[in-house]
Amino acid sequence: MVTKQEVPGMPTVIENIILQYVKNKVDWWVSIAHYHQEHIQHGATVNKAVVKKNLGHLTCLYLKAEQERQHGYLKDRPYISAEEAIMIYTATVHWLESHKFALIPFLPLLYKHDTKLLVLALKNLKEVYSVKGCLNQSQCEELALIEQAYGNPHECLSSTFDPVCVQGGQN
Repeated sequence: MVTKQEVPGMPTVIENIILQYVKNKVDWWVSIAHYHQEHIQHGATVNKAVVKKNLGHLTCLYLKAEQERQHGYLKDRPYISAEEAIMIYTATVHWLESHKFALIPFLPLLYKHDTKLLVLALKNLKEVYSVKGCLNQSQCEELALIEQAYGNPHECLSSTFDPVCVQGGQN
């Protein structure tokens, strides 16, 4: 979509020529991006620079389309009212209950890979904080929690995934 920029005193004919040029340039740019994408998908030999450039072009096109979609949403909102949303939620809950929906249980707390993954994640988080020279109050508190969890990962997992806490709100 081409946005029109007003230039005071410019003749309309010249302005229309410029707008047509910009529109043609945009159309060419979009068509080249899609052309390269088709070649890449079909396995044609393509230069790495072309692949990177095309990824950037397609990302720009996607972001522009998403931005326009979101502007349209904000302009035409709300699509459903709060009452309709509550009715949908209630109907979903009733349907799940009538079909005897069962909760999916968590893996056992002593699942061997959980603690390994937690320790690796905490190690990465600690490294992020160690790079920073000066920490504010909330970052210091987060670092203390990370170090506490790193020191005793089993306790951290068992307190986080306590089945009583998870299912406490569901009756």
